[in-house]
Amino acid sequence: MEHLFSMSAYKFDTDEYGGVSSAIEKIKEAGAGGIELLTGYFDPDPMFSDIAKGVHLPYATDWYSAWTGDGGYVPTDDESIRYRSYGKNKKEIIGTLTDAVCRASSLLPEYGVVHASNVRMNEIMHFCYRDSDASIILALTEMLNSVSAAFPSREPPFKIMLENLWWPGLTMTDDSGFTMLEAGLEFDNWGLCLDVGHLMNRLGNCREETESIEDVLRTVKGYPKEMIERIEVVHLHMSLSADYIDKCVKDPKELKAADSREMMSEAYEHICRVDQHRPFTDASCVKIIDLLKPSYITHEISAPTPSERISGFRKQLSLF
Repeated sequence: MEHLFSMSAYKFDTDEYGGVSSAIEKIKEAGAGGIELLTGYFDPDPMFSDIAKGVHLPYATDWYSAWTGDGGYVPTDDESIRYRSYGKNKKEIIGTLTDAVCRASSLLPEYGVVHASNVRMNEIMHFCYRDSDASIILALTEMLNSVSAAFPSREPPFKIMLENLWWPGLTMTDDSGFTMLEAGLEFDNWGLCLDVGHLMNRLGNCREETESIEDVLRTVKGYPKEMIERIEVVHLHMSLSADYIDKCVKDPKELKAADSREMMSEAYEHICRVDQHRPFTDASCVKIIDLLKPSYITHEISAPTPSERISGFRKQLSLF
């Protein structure tokens, strides 16, 4: 079991640490056994190859509208298309994801995380959604099968780890999503990434740390053995945002911006209030890890500065 630090390969992030070399040195000094690196549509710095045990592939907020062609919001400029919907149609989406996998594979990671969810832009501030979890997972399996088919033996070059969110798709509140993935995926090199904070958001009642850990434990104890064996990565952080979620449910807001970039900027504040990425302080969170026994624990801590992120990583790591 290895403890990983979460960071991105984007220059704006590495520059905050004083460059790639400085970032790697600081992360190692903090006690991390490696990193899970957020990649993009560019070749990552090869310096990361010795420390990137895993990668997190770029995520598109609403790829489902473009995949199904049902008239949802699709950006018009090429840069936004990749980050908002992967492309304008199935062919473009498959090409975009294949490119992301190929570029990330240069680091020879053990795994790559994919967000197994979707949210329509006009619902991003809401907690009531038009699309079902099942419809998103069904489309996701079709999409990933098409991407994997582009590689030798129809298998991706690293293990694809499917991550839960609170939006429609894989939520991991039970085993229903796992059952659909197991039935639908046509390649073998896949597993699950349980994001603890995202599960807290989906449960929707997490206000106090110790009680919320118990809620997560009750949920995880309900997973069948086959599902637990697929969970090889855990994103460890907490979100105690139930009060804010309650307000959003009672009085849902709408995005005011019309431009894709402005939309996401507006939505980002909301997403951060839901998905807090705070370090655990109660050592009983380790019971979640003891039950799942993942190969990797990625400490996904959010903070304004690198020093604060590293401090949060150290605090959570100390619980072990």
